[in-house]
Amino acid sequence: MPVTTTRYFLFALFLACLPLQGAEDFDRVVIDPGHGGKDPGSHAYGLVEKNLTLDLAKRLEKILKAKGLTTELTRRSDVFVELEDRAAKANQKKRTIFISLHFNGHTDRSIGGTETLYWPGSDSGRVLASYIQSELGRRLVTRNRGFKPERLKVLEATHGTAVLVECGFITNRWESQRSGAEWFRQILAEEIAQGILRYRKN
Repeated sequence: MPVTTTRYFLFALFLACLPLQGAEDFDRVVIDPGHGGKDPGSHAYGLVEKNLTLDLAKRLEKILKAKGLTTELTRRSDVFVELEDRAAKANQKKRTIFISLHFNGHTDRSIGGTETLYWPGSDSGRVLASYIQSELGRRLVTRNRGFKPERLKVLEATHGTAVLVECGFITNRWESQRSGAEWFRQILAEEIAQGILRYRKN
């Protein structure tokens, strides 16, 4: 290839190898299954969000533990946990990231897709959200709604890096059918885990 092209390729390769600003090392992941107990979350077509998030959280935990990470769930059963208490669990120790898991809902049942949210101004949250969302876009044949800042209470209350993953709209019939399937929730767990592992510094 021409010299100029070779130089451009090498420079691009060099940039790709640089760590993204905001990335960090960590050894503990607090996984937050959204909703629970008296708070069911979204529900449609026989599915209830609080049940889906708990199953997904346990799948994600199993994968991360196998990779040597310490994990903790904000709930392990169908109980209600205040948002402040969820964040407090992440704030107990340093070198911790917080992953809140949710399934979306909307009155317009044609709306679908996945998205990952972070607190505005959080560089580390933005980077983690970008990694997770890019992984979700690799294997899930659905609309990629991107990663974006959002002023959510549970993200604000978490002192360290925190993101909230919306894994699809259960009010959308097609996405509801997939969300209700164990194989699909396993793929979600694998892709979210891959995003987390990419974010972690070697």
